[in-house]
Amino acid sequence: MGPSSAAPSTPRGSRNPPSIKRFSYTAPTSPADAIRKASALLKLQKDVSRDEIMDRYLNGRRLLGDNRLSYLIFTENSPTTEKDHAEFSLFICTAHFSSDGTTTHRLINEFFTTIAGTERGSACTATELEELVRREWQARWGSGSPTVVLPPPVEERLPPVRGAFKKAAGRVDFLNSSRKHIGGHVLPRTEGANRKMTVQTITFDESTSRTILRKCKSQGVSVSNAMFALCALAWTRTQLERGVELRTDLPIMMYTAINLRPYLLPSDSSYWFSALGFFNVMLPSFLPSTSLSGDWKALRSTFWHRARSAKAQSARAAKHPMLATRAREMARQRSETAKAFAVEDDAKEFGLPMPPRTPSSSPTLAEKFTPPSAALLGLSHFGDLDGIYTEKDYPSVQLHSMTGGTRIRPGGLLLFAGTFTRKVMLVLQYDVNGFKDGMVEAWWKDLLGGFEELLGGKPAARL
Repeated sequence: MGPSSAAPSTPRGSRNPPSIKRFSYTAPTSPADAIRKASALLKLQKDVSRDEIMDRYLNGRRLLGDNRLSYLIFTENSPTTEKDHAEFSLFICTAHFSSDGTTTHRLINEFFTTIAGTERGSACTATELEELVRREWQARWGSGSPTVVLPPPVEERLPPVRGAFKKAAGRVDFLNSSRKHIGGHVLPRTEGANRKMTVQTITFDESTSRTILRKCKSQGVSVSNAMFALCALAWTRTQLERGVELRTDLPIMMYTAINLRPYLLPSDSSYWFSALGFFNVMLPSFLPSTSLSGDWKALRSTFWHRARSAKAQSARAAKHPMLATRAREMARQRSETAKAFAVEDDAKEFGLPMPPRTPSSSPTLAEKFTPPSAALLGLSHFGDLDGIYTEKDYPSVQLHSMTGGTRIRPGGLLLFAGTFTRKVMLVLQYDVNGFKDGMVEAWWKDLLGGFEELLGGKPAARL
């Protein structure tokens, strides 16, 4: 109800870049103060296209910052031809370190349930919403005693590892598992071009989606498992079609996220936090001798075999007994990387010399000759969102499409896949100026061709 903030350790006017962030929550002093603060994080507008809003958010001036970790944009679109109907676009913008896809979709469902839910028998009026805010404020802060509202770090809610030996064993396991992550294929990138992110959303209609899901189920895999195989085979095909020499001795590696919530210790805190771990899936880069032409029909059995391989790798990662330890070590590693990027960003903002990137320790003789560990792309699966959205609770609202994006760094590329309103969706985000020779476009075209040929999925809409 009140804004959270990440307070810099040095004042804004200082020439020294901020180095430490501390999160604090300023509780509203009254229900009216809560509404006033929430209003400052809201924008109402009319007839602004979704593409324009996405472009502003991804490529324009930063909307979020130290003192604004979230923002809501509510757009009324042009009137529809149907009487008593209106179309709106809802954009919820949040800092990724404070939330993930699960929390965001849960919040949106709660938003619709609150303003249009059937619990009261009718849509909520402005007066009823104000009363809801008053009751919420009274329950949390009306007594004058402080209430802790910020959830604890995910690392604190993972099963604890006690004892120096177990902690050391966990670090060794993490290092050993990391050395097995081999990937020798990357999309060729450009240097120095201005970053420009674009988002392409592909939606398949309900009938086609049922066919896709049925085909995957018949092979004992999910759409997410199939996407790993499809991404890798499309990359191999794209390289062959362009006459590029392919490193078939090195596998194709893709990284993905895992939802850590099922592994967390119970807590009464807010659901609003990020709980992501990461692991890699590696698939062969070569084609079988019977399918060297790269024709999708000839690759059908190879495709399903590699989809099952992706399923097995994903299951091993999710069920590994050292999952909690690996998640902690990965969080520590990603924290160090984020800090290095933050120093670079601050140096640019404050006009300071760019600090050199130095390794934390000198590589050993064995490390100097380790194989490459480069990922082709990040592939994220948001699963079946129909399990989160309870549309029956707000029948006056009809959900029909969804997309998303994040302000990733130059040369970034992410692919999201899942189901929304009973339709399979693919969302591709990448830096259009960050890659060479239209390679992403060629790979994406190949991937969609394979999706249609192998899964029977011809897009019904492209946004």
